[in-house]
Amino acid sequence: MACPFFRPLRPIEWASGRAPLGGTFEGECERSGTGDARFCNFGYARGSCAEFPEASAADAVRFSVSGSTDGIVKIVWILEKDHAPLQHGLLEYTKSTGAFVAEPAGALAVQARVFVENYLRR
Repeated sequence: MACPFFRPLRPIEWASGRAPLGGTFEGECERSGTGDARFCNFGYARGSCAEFPEASAADAVRFSVSGSTDGIVKIVWILEKDHAPLQHGLLEYTKSTGAFVAEPAGALAVQARVFVENYLRR
């Protein structure tokens, strides 16, 4: 689960554990411009990250592949608060075009692209 304000840009090495986006990244925070890999890649930074807004509805974003057939990868995204679902949706990624059928917006779009690209590399 990544921070809902994180825009991953460049992969970085990670020595332990599974990374929510399929890897760990340096990136930018939609709030401040700079991101801290310790918080941004793993979400739930409320109270730990100075840039995380206390009024934010969500604490983290989770992605999961729900299917892959006929050149379409279906991805479920879930915004979480206090480790419970808050909002969710389905994205469809077309392998042949390298694009989402309906492009998501903001940090969710950047995270979804990184997630699906890492999934397809496996």
